[in-house]
Amino acid sequence: MAYILLIKYYVINKIGGGKDMKKGVNSYAFIAMAGILWSTLGLFGNILMERGLSSEQVAFTRLFIGFIVLSLYSLIRRPEVLKINLKGLLYCGAIGIICQGLFNKCYFKAVEVTGVSIAAVLLYTSPLFLAVFSKIVYKEKMTRAKIISLILCCIGAIMAVTGGVLDLEGINTYGIIMGIMAAITYALMPIISKNALKEFSSETILIYGFLFGAMFMIPSAKPVEMMGFVTNMNVLPYMILLGVFPAAMAYIFYAEGIARGCELSIVGVVASVELIAASIIGWTVVGEVFTIGKAIGVAIMFVSAFTAVAGNKEVETESVEEMEAEAYVG
Repeated sequence: MAYILLIKYYVINKIGGGKDMKKGVNSYAFIAMAGILWSTLGLFGNILMERGLSSEQVAFTRLFIGFIVLSLYSLIRRPEVLKINLKGLLYCGAIGIICQGLFNKCYFKAVEVTGVSIAAVLLYTSPLFLAVFSKIVYKEKMTRAKIISLILCCIGAIMAVTGGVLDLEGINTYGIIMGIMAAITYALMPIISKNALKEFSSETILIYGFLFGAMFMIPSAKPVEMMGFVTNMNVLPYMILLGVFPAAMAYIFYAEGIARGCELSIVGVVASVELIAASIIGWTVVGEVFTIGKAIGVAIMFVSAFTAVAGNKEVETESVEEMEAEAYVG
């Protein structure tokens, strides 16, 4: 998720890239578990919508319960992350409305209209938009590996959505648009958060982003109407599961994996288990249509993640060599 980029940036700039951390296999297990938990987002959302909740109400549920769980967890483990000033609230307000409120609203609408697996695939086109935004806003360099990765991501997404058969009549245009909008709002999080992370921790931004996102969803979620679902034992457990597992617990596991020394260069690849798990859940648990073409598309998108990682390693090596050369000349 976008939280991957938030934590990576925070660790590199505040902690020094994790060089002094003790590394272990457990760190990768935590990251993989976070990806698996994130993959249940569409599953729980789909179950709740089948039981009568609207996509807006599902989005509100995830953000509100996620905010409560993360706040309680932080209050016990790291109460200092709950401290924030007016400037931080303004940052979190923008992040909460755009990158949490609108993102969750669009994503769950895509799940409702297109299904769990396709919504997950469309969300993973976010690197395409992130690359464009980064180039425009921060003038970041487009490397050869990055371009190849983006092309593979695009091809994989098309294959995963269409199954390799371009049947325009069978494609739900509205659902595709909602999925792409989810990817765009998702990609905006690291763009908007970059400056905020210089002053606030990723946990602080996440917690208050959830709060503002939930507040943004109140008018369309109609909380008073939702009270009827809260007393329904066929619905309430899934509401809690949605807020605890793919919201709070996923981020907690991810942060713990980083803290235990997981190499930042392969974090994205390990967390990409989310896409595979979400697709499998859609095809097996939810009963969505499976084809070899769709499976190939998901595999191509997974390869694109490895390509991006290889590109990042090349850039990091070049940067170190340039710094050493400059130091030698100086």
